[in-house]
Parts: sequence; structure tokens; C-alpha cells
Amino acid sequence: VGNTRSDSANWAKTSSIYANISEVDDETAVSNIVSAMKSFNIQAKDSIQIVDQLNILGNKYATSSKDIGEGLKNSASVMALAGNSIQETEAMITGGAEITQDAGELGNALKISTLRLRGMKGELEELGEDVENIESISKIQTHLQNITKGKVNIFDNLDPTKFKTTFEIFKDIASVYDSLSEIDQNDILETVAGKDQINNIAAVIESFKSGQVD
Repeated sequence: VGNTRSDSANWAKTSSIYANISEVDDETAVSNIVSAMKSFNIQAKDSIQIVDQLNILGNKYATSSKDIGEGLKNSASVMALAGNSIQETEAMITGGAEITQDAGELGNALKISTLRLRGMKGELEELGEDVENIESISKIQTHLQNITKGKVNIFDNLDPTKFKTTFEIFKDIASVYDSLSEIDQNDILETVAGKDQINNIAAVIESFKSGQVD
């Protein structure tokens, strides 16, 4: 966020603008903006870009900058750690929330799905989430590859020691989704989302299929 007086003035001004356009209280505005800044390593002097992006999305699509901001806060740290950009994260939240009408919960679903895709069982258990079928990363990879006949890979195609981003994995799933049987579609959703988040992640996949996310 920054420690100088100038930095503090910048992000305070940004939070104030976000509070006004999103009609949220100052505490919520600061929490949402600072969370995004810290997670995606955005400097205070550039923080207004976050507000600009949220404002554009809120005006253009069937969700609000307030709700997208909440979804971003709920997911930012995990999404950034998994290599997703702030723009990709916002796009998935907005695209999915146009269907579910709950951007805050959509952000939470993206966080949970990303933790599942990376086999982070301990973190999921701390959140009280379903940890079925995530005994190991290799099992997740093998299962997804078997269902999709090798079309979905959670690891980078050029460097198998690195994960793909959540955005890349969901885009791959969306590209083959309609060719899968209904049973396999449900299987893949349950694998990547867990039983409680199937509807939210299905909405994200649908928004990839329709081109809305892009």
C-alpha cells in the first residue's frame, strides 16, 4: 500500500471515490481497495485504476461496482497467488455474477476452486470447505485429463512444474464442456469447485463459453 504520506493520501482519495460511486461506507471502501492493492501489488499512485475498472464493469454489466469490489476482496489474495491478474479476476467475477447475481459469493467460489485446483487441503479445511477428491494434485490432474481426454491440464504446457492460472484452466474447461456428457460435466464441476460451489463455478464456465469473460 505504501508508507509515505503521499501514498496514504493517494489510497485514501481512491477509497473515498470508490465509496461515493459504489455507495458503500468508508470502512468497506478502504477494505476492498486495500485488499486488491496488496494482493495484486498495485502501488498507491496507481490505485485509481482499480476504481476505474470496477466502475466500468458495474456500469456495463448486470452487477454493481460495490458487489464486484466485494467479490474481489473475497478472492484477491488467492487469485493473485495463483497467477491471475486483477483484470482476469474481475472478468470472472463479473461474468459469473451476471448469472448468479451474487458477486461476493462468486469471489468466494473462485477462491475455493483455486485452492482445490492446487490441492491446498489444509487451507480448505480451515475454511470449513469440502475436501473430497483432493487427496493429491496428481490425482486431480489425472482425473481431469481422463474426463476431458487430455484437453484440460492444470499444469503449464511448456513447464509441467508450474500451474496454469485459474483463468487458463477454466477457459480450457469451457472449450470442451459442451462435448462432455451431463455426468462428466457434473463430475468436472464437483472436482474443481466442491459440492457447495458447483452452481457458482458453472456460471463462470458458462460465461467463458458465451465469450462474456473475454
